[in-house]
Amino acid sequence: MATLRYPYLISKTIDPIFGIAVGVSAFYLYERREGRKEGHTLNELVMRRYKLEMAKFRNQPKTEDGISESQKQKRLAEAAIFENTTK
Repeated sequence: MATLRYPYLISKTIDPIFGIAVGVSAFYLYERREGRKEGHTLNELVMRRYKLEMAKFRNQPKTEDGISESQKQKRLAEAAIFENTTK
């Protein structure tokens, strides 16, 4: 007996979107049920990383030769803070 094969669950375009939505919602439900330490939720970590990257982008000079010593020290301090918060 021949079986029918369906290449897509819903449609070619909507299947990936549906899969991502199911995965993200499952993760948020798991995170809400299990809980995390204060400051280590996904939203807080993403926002911290976003703010750090935006600060680097705003303070970045056009050429590397134009970086002052204070800017180099500031970047090193930001990188150290980020490393300490992600552990």
